[in-house]
Amino acid sequence: MSITDNKVLIRQLRDNDQQIFENLYDYYSLPIFKNIYKLLPHQQDAEDILQSVFIQLWENRLKLTEDQSVAGWLFTTSFYMTMSHIRKVAKEQLKELEDSDVHQMITDDTENDTDFYQKRVEVFNQAVQLLPARKKQAFELCKIEGRSYKEAAVVLGISEETVKEYVKSAMSTLRRYVLHTDASVYLFFVLFIS
Repeated sequence: MSITDNKVLIRQLRDNDQQIFENLYDYYSLPIFKNIYKLLPHQQDAEDILQSVFIQLWENRLKLTEDQSVAGWLFTTSFYMTMSHIRKVAKEQLKELEDSDVHQMITDDTENDTDFYQKRVEVFNQAVQLLPARKKQAFELCKIEGRSYKEAAVVLGISEETVKEYVKSAMSTLRRYVLHTDASVYLFFVLFIS
């Protein structure tokens, strides 16, 4: 499966194609898991979040548009679900300390998690869509799929140094875009794909 098949993937998901969903899981579950585990180095919690990400993909498949990157959607959703879990654990620990002043500073937005993820995914996808085609491919291969620069160079048929330059340039463009569009998404870049 290649990133050039993205529009077909979206159509198949929207047509309830369970086989393509399973293929997506097989293809992306390991790199997505690794990204979750970077922020949350607890095996069981990371596995639970991974499963939740793919459940969200299936449940939101009809909302996907053909210009959205499936990989970007998975990557972004996994980040926000991980951060939500970390926030929940922090709240529980604060509750145990019975420090009500600090506890009240952290808001409970679990009811709005789906909207929260969806909004951030849209901002991320808008930013990615602005990239020139080759830079977009290099970025998705290295930062979303977790491939090395060398592996991406082979896929793209260019030098490893060119891949590095493309990814560096893409990161700069994406940072500027999200910082001006939605500052809360900027944390995503600082923590997760820098």
